[in-house]
Amino acid sequence: MIIRETDSIVSNLGKKILDNQPSISLREIKNRDIPNFIKNYFDRESEKWIREESSMFLSSGRFNYDLPEVRAKFDELYEVLKNTAIFNRPRLIRILEQAVKLQTNFLIMPQRTMVQFVYRDDDVITPAEVIDSMKYFVDYEYYYKGLEHYFQTNPMESISRAKFKNFIQQLDEKAIAQNKTAAAVNVAKVIIGFLNLGRDQQSDEVEPDVLISAYQDRNLTEYVAAIKGVLAKKVGPISVSKLEGIFKSYLEGGEPEAKPVTEEFIKTEDLTKRITPAETPKPTAVTYEEKKEIVSTENLSSLISEIEEFKEEVEEAAVDSFFEEEEEDIELPPSPVATAPPVKEEKTKAEAKPETKAPAQEAVPKVSDLLADHLAKQMGQATKLEDIYTLIEDRDKKVYIKKLFKKKDKEFFNLLNEINAASNWKDANMIIEDTFYNLEINPYQKEAIAFTDAVYSRYFPKEK
Repeated sequence: MIIRETDSIVSNLGKKILDNQPSISLREIKNRDIPNFIKNYFDRESEKWIREESSMFLSSGRFNYDLPEVRAKFDELYEVLKNTAIFNRPRLIRILEQAVKLQTNFLIMPQRTMVQFVYRDDDVITPAEVIDSMKYFVDYEYYYKGLEHYFQTNPMESISRAKFKNFIQQLDEKAIAQNKTAAAVNVAKVIIGFLNLGRDQQSDEVEPDVLISAYQDRNLTEYVAAIKGVLAKKVGPISVSKLEGIFKSYLEGGEPEAKPVTEEFIKTEDLTKRITPAETPKPTAVTYEEKKEIVSTENLSSLISEIEEFKEEVEEAAVDSFFEEEEEDIELPPSPVATAPPVKEEKTKAEAKPETKAPAQEAVPKVSDLLADHLAKQMGQATKLEDIYTLIEDRDKKVYIKKLFKKKDKEFFNLLNEINAASNWKDANMIIEDTFYNLEINPYQKEAIAFTDAVYSRYFPKEK
């Protein structure tokens, strides 16, 4: 369900951004009526392009680029140049997919997403690098503000992945503890509002498994149990208007029943109003709100002061590590050769028997398949797809097997076989996502991004 909705978000936003244009500049993207997280992502990507291009001549050593007046001029040039960044249709849709996917992961599983995205290939980075990566996230601002305050009050040269993860976990634990049920309901509202960006009809419902993932990421065990209790009863999507009753019922009696809220007062977004016991909350559409917080950030500095210092265990280097042998080369099997389908044997008249045919039924195409076809046509997908085995060079295969699949070559080649069978990028992308998730591969690792881009080039081999 959520995959279809995120695909629809990409499609809807793609139309708003490009309309019928073949390409668009960053300045034009910023002027579109689209969510800020999209504008911010394209802005950050353009800055990355600037850094890549500037490194070509800043490192030449021919001129002194460190002079303050030179740096100031370059900063002015970069700001002007950045806004002229051009995105053609295939490139824009690809970056838009990345932005929506990152936002989806962040809103549902912020802790997991931040650790993977911020650290990528590294175990230790500088606070400046942490803050720079955190600028990709415009929602749940208390994470960014909390880290910024933490680094200001605790100067450090570097911070490890483990320490960062521990800080985020403690920050969530202490912030959400102020009002767990309200925070749990607000998490659902934020997710539903985001998913409504891809829905034809606005809704206040979300699938139980999405909430389970969201609450597990934040270690809200009792709320995970409550939703699992609902899921065990084979209930469909859950309305956010019923969540408070479900949680109240479970926390008080162990049964997740959506009972009417019977308190004398009930908190709304901006005020507190009196209700009668007979009243029940009515389902309402949930819209996407920019920078909606799930917890109060008024006492953020006080919460951060309560975070306990994380002490990392220093592992002693093994003696063998000082005498590492040269790694053996990974052997690649020959690329599979396509074989012709088996020839159907003709039966003799004596052997032939009349076949009973079932009544013909008209095949109804799935909505997801229609959307995939639409996106493929919209982006100009290749009509003839190259074999993924020949598209990815052998040396790159070895890197992916070693860095991503921990030398499990069987899983890697199974993935290539599945991709070869995928007729469009949407299906191939879904296969990659599922494989990465099941094998716990960090999708933001540079090798993972390179692999995904290589697969993408199978469907869109050249930019137009």
